[in-house]
Amino acid sequence: MRQAQSVRVDTAVGKDQETSRRAARAAARLKNINLTKLNSAYHRYVATVPRELRLKELRHSWHPVTPDHRSTRSISQWNNEIGAWRRQVYLWNGVTEAQCTLLSEAVRKGDSKAFLGICENTLSPESPEEGYDQLLNPESNSIPVTPVLFKPHWFKGQIMHPGFRTIEESEFLQRAGRVHNTFGNQQLRKNYKEYINSYTLGDMSPGCD
Repeated sequence: MRQAQSVRVDTAVGKDQETSRRAARAAARLKNINLTKLNSAYHRYVATVPRELRLKELRHSWHPVTPDHRSTRSISQWNNEIGAWRRQVYLWNGVTEAQCTLLSEAVRKGDSKAFLGICENTLSPESPEEGYDQLLNPESNSIPVTPVLFKPHWFKGQIMHPGFRTIEESEFLQRAGRVHNTFGNQQLRKNYKEYINSYTLGDMSPGCD
């Protein structure tokens, strides 16, 4: 009898612990979602595309669906899902107010082709030069908000993705080396090199100590 009671108690404790773990996991995932929703890109998206007008054929591109924070997906599965969702949300970073008006009209008509046509024909990528300056110039007051894709030096093809700025890793390192060599203070040179290494494991141009 005592053994049976002990088993029931252990089972109840185990269920309580599992419930607590699930609640903590759901809370952490909801926090991740809400942090992304603070981004201006998300506000622009929901203002232009109300939930009830989202088109199924665009759910994997311009009409992202918020992941369910209560899902039982594994950590890797969840990271992949929320990562894909964030990339879709960030597509809206480069959309202007004028473009939002056109996109809103298209979505209210349920015209996905017109919607995509506006996106593809009017959303121009940001200047790579601006990206280099934002990342490398210590005196730049411009804060980079667009996600960056580094193109490895060994990759010979093209890397392009809407909402992202592509930066050549080799060019990035060469420019970083030139900026690094302008510092007379050794501590500044060391700090700058550590800063560059936080972006890439490559080496700056020869002559940088």
